[in-house]
Amino acid sequence: MGFEDDIFISYAHIDNHPLTQGQEGWISDFHRALGIRLAQLRGETPKIWRDLKLQGNDYFGDTIVERFPKVALLISVLSPRYVKSEWCVKELKEFYKAAATTGGVRVADKSRIFKVIKTPVERNEHPVEVQELLGYEFYQSDQSGRPIEFSRIFGPEAERNYWTKINDLAYDIKQMLDKFSSNSNGAGEQTPIAPTGTTIYLAETTFDLVEERNKIRRELQQRGYVVLPEQPLKKSA
Repeated sequence: MGFEDDIFISYAHIDNHPLTQGQEGWISDFHRALGIRLAQLRGETPKIWRDLKLQGNDYFGDTIVERFPKVALLISVLSPRYVKSEWCVKELKEFYKAAATTGGVRVADKSRIFKVIKTPVERNEHPVEVQELLGYEFYQSDQSGRPIEFSRIFGPEAERNYWTKINDLAYDIKQMLDKFSSNSNGAGEQTPIAPTGTTIYLAETTFDLVEERNKIRRELQQRGYVVLPEQPLKKSA
């Protein structure tokens, strides 16, 4: 099925408020960075859009819903405000319904909804549509257990982790968009993710080895292996 837009970013307005004057909002920076990296990986500029919410609240517009049947993927940026916002959750629900009528919410066992976790939220508070998705955590807990969001404002390491996670997300989105492109050109042209049929389970690591684990995961994926778990596992209390 052909789509007019590649990605819709669903987010809460407050999460795009810059922490310091003159700084770009986190969502705006995320939108820009993902678009650039995805273009580099696919060789063409992706069509990514979001409600700019210039009115300063999370008002839900019917015009957004009308476009959802023409959108391939949705990125849900979870945060404490997002899960409390009636309109953010409604965006997610409406896309879920639209996706069910345009090829299904899942394609080859992959979800068309990508869950990005900007700020930690208890899993039981996640919207039901994404509760079972492991998601992409754009933060890391320090040794005291306090979350540090991936942003340059929190230092070089947090910024490096931000770009690493952007790359992971962009790579996975590329694979999904490639599936849609292959299907539209004929099922026989589709290239499987793992030609060898090999799946590798990559064990979770301690705090100090997370970056090394992510490097290994990316290298394996780029060589055509399926790496499990696909996203970080839920941490036990």
